[in-house]
Amino acid sequence: MTEKQPPTDPVPLAALHPGEQGTILTIGCRGPLKRKLMDMGLTPGTKVYFEGSAPLGDPIIVNTRGYRLALRRREAAEVLMSPESVVPIEPQRGPGLGHGRRGMGGMGRRFRRRRQGRC
Repeated sequence: MTEKQPPTDPVPLAALHPGEQGTILTIGCRGPLKRKLMDMGLTPGTKVYFEGSAPLGDPIIVNTRGYRLALRRREAAEVLMSPESVVPIEPQRGPGLGHGRRGMGGMGRRFRRRRQGRC
């Protein structure tokens, strides 16, 4: 017989630590903010993985439904979660991420032109 773990108290999404995940229970705000969060895919029953936060702590980055989402900490505080695990999982990455020199914003071409004397 498997033992069920006691239900944990709901915690705000902003209170999770990097590597933790959970399931959304409710969104505590009303009006346009609630609609915005739900339009971005944060609906009750959705699993969310907390990836981390910016260097100064705001915004936070979460992974849900296969994409990364940045939220203000005060917005994330309105989302109540049921934490599930503390084991870090590798976040899902979309196509085109992590390809070395791609995404440098053209810096590579500019550097090559300068070396060839065209700038």
